[in-house]
This record gives sequence, C-alpha cells and structure tokens, in this order.
Amino acid sequence: MRPLPARAALIAVTCLVAGSAPAASQDYYADIRPILVENCVRCHSDDGIAWSMEDAESAYERSARIARAVSNQQMPPWLAEPGHQDYVGDLSLDEATLAVVRDWAAADFPKGDPRPDPAPPMMHHAAFAPDLSLDVLPDDGYLPDQSASDEYRCFIVDWSADESGYVTGFRAVPGNRNVAHHVVVHAVDPAMVDRFRELDAEEDGAGYRCFGGALPDRLGDRAVRAAYEERYPDGVRELDRSNFWLAHWAPWMDGHVFPEGTGIRLEPGAGLVVQMHYYSSTAPGEKDVDTRLDFMVAETVERPAFHLAQTRGDWLASKRSGTMVIPSGTQRTFEMEDDLGNLLGYIAFLTQVPQDRIQALEIHSANLHMHSFGHSGEITLT
Repeated sequence: MRPLPARAALIAVTCLVAGSAPAASQDYYADIRPILVENCVRCHSDDGIAWSMEDAESAYERSARIARAVSNQQMPPWLAEPGHQDYVGDLSLDEATLAVVRDWAAADFPKGDPRPDPAPPMMHHAAFAPDLSLDVLPDDGYLPDQSASDEYRCFIVDWSADESGYVTGFRAVPGNRNVAHHVVVHAVDPAMVDRFRELDAEEDGAGYRCFGGALPDRLGDRAVRAAYEERYPDGVRELDRSNFWLAHWAPWMDGHVFPEGTGIRLEPGAGLVVQMHYYSSTAPGEKDVDTRLDFMVAETVERPAFHLAQTRGDWLASKRSGTMVIPSGTQRTFEMEDDLGNLLGYIAFLTQVPQDRIQALEIHSANLHMHSFGHSGEITLT
C-alpha cells in the first residue's frame, strides 16, 4: 500500500530538515554494536546458518553491507506493512534506530573504542516450559546431501504421550544451526504411521526426501505411486489427508506458547514427520546431530486449534502437470482460493470437534511461503 501524497510530502520535508543538521557523532562500538546484539546476532551467530556477527571486529568489516541492509529495511526481516496492527515478535526497527544507523553510515562508519557487548535479549517466551522432549535424528546424526546446496529430508519420530492431549507450545533445537535452515513438524494419524514408516524404509539412508510436505518426493513418480496404490487402494490422497502441520521453526524463533486457551490435539500412537531443510553450501561436510523438539502439553484446552496449510497439489507436481510454468525472462501470477464451507469437514477432523458444532473460527496469524522463485504475494480474506 502506497502512502498518501500529503504524507509523502511531509516525509520529504522532514528528511530535508534532518539533512541540514550536523551529523550525529555515532560510532560503531557505542551506538551500532548494541543494535546488532539486540536485533541481529540471534540469527547471525557462530552456530547459525547466516554469516556471524558475534565477533565485533569481523562484523565491523562488513559495516557498509550492514548499514545498507538496515537502512533499506531489508534486515531485520519483517514484511508486514506498518500501521494496521501491533504484532508479537515484530522485528522491524523504529525510525529513531534507523536514523542512528544512517547517520553512522553518512559519517563514514566511525569505529570508536572497543567495549564489552551488552547482554543479548531473551529469545524464548517467558512462560515456555516444555513437558515433553523428543530426539529427531539417528544416534550418529545425519550428513546432508553434499551434491546439492539444499536438501529437504523427513525423519519419523514417535509421539510418546500415553493419553490424548493438546500441544500448547513448541520449540525446536537444531543440533547444527550452520546447516539447519528450517524445521516443519507434521503430525500423522496413528492408523497411518506404519505406512509412513514403510515408505521411509524403502529409501536409502536415514529418512527420505520430502520437498513439499510430509510425503516422500518419489510418490510423484507415476510408477512408484501406482505400486503404492496397488498395495493400498485408498491411495496417496488418504496418505496426504492423514497428516497435518503441527509446528515449525526458522532462525530467530525459539520456544513459543500458543495463544491462550488454545492447543493442537494429538492422539497416543501418533507419529511426527519432521521435515529438515538443510543448506550445506556454507558448511560443507558438517553433520546435523542431536536435533531436538520440545513441547508444552495440556490435557484439555478451551478452544482446539490447528494450522491449515493451503496449496494446489498440482503446483507441487508442476514438472509433470505443467500447471506452474514460468518461462525464462517472464513473470506470471498464480492464484488459488478456498471457501470455509469446503474446509469444515477437514477442520472437524483436525480438531475432533463435530462439524455442526463449529460456529466460528478465530484467525491468529497467516503466512505466505514460496520456496524458490516467488517475488511477491498477497493473502485476502473475504
């Protein structure tokens, strides 16, 4: 959304007035380093997938790059448009902080005298206290595919709770953040866990490739799919319907508690399919070891909750179906829509609430994700 012309004029005048004043005496150690520690080092760390800012001197060597990314508001990454809502976990920097960085850059990045870093901020929700922890990887860890920069690998983990309950908080603790790009946890209906394990066992090595979700990539091959559906006449569609998005992690995220009074139901005997996105280009030869999932669990909640992942299945199989093809040097827009009435049956399945008792839905957040070539996107609620 573009600001009104009058507002744009006001901003322009403000910038001219600010530019006419003498530059403030900002320096790296006194003014910029605290900003980096508070807002950037949590991701740009020695054990993170981004380049590290933990060492103050080496971070200073990238002063121009840092100032440019911060001044342009590319970093810290926060894409929500301001002025509509206040968000928990808002990473964006206020105008006063941006002005400090811009003044420092305009003064040619004065360094100042070294001093100790301030204490880093607490990353996790103060109320996060896990009730259950589960290991994800084999005992000897996992070495991502070294022949490609990216690998999406799924590992099956047993949900060890003995009774029905609700997940009310989540934390992923990657064993090697140098290679862990993100984690998505899918929950599998107890009746279908053995089928996922069967598919897992048919693929060499620990886990299996899984780009678009919990299902193995190789089910996109017609021969493999036909062989599976010969064994199980209900087919891949039922396999797909038997799992749902439970939780996720990306750099900067830590332990978080779901909205008050809500939780996502899991049954005893359920399985978890943990999709690990590995990026090895900056850490070749490094294994992931000891990745762990922590959960807060409650026996009951006031309002059952769910994550609803929406896409078109034929997009994921576009190499075969040709439904999402973008010729080189061109731009295309793709759309999908759904109606709440069409989703009620699935929502009833996820929440274990009878469909005729679902009177309203409360939306807590929405996220638009594009794996590879997306430039921009929009979500509209009507």
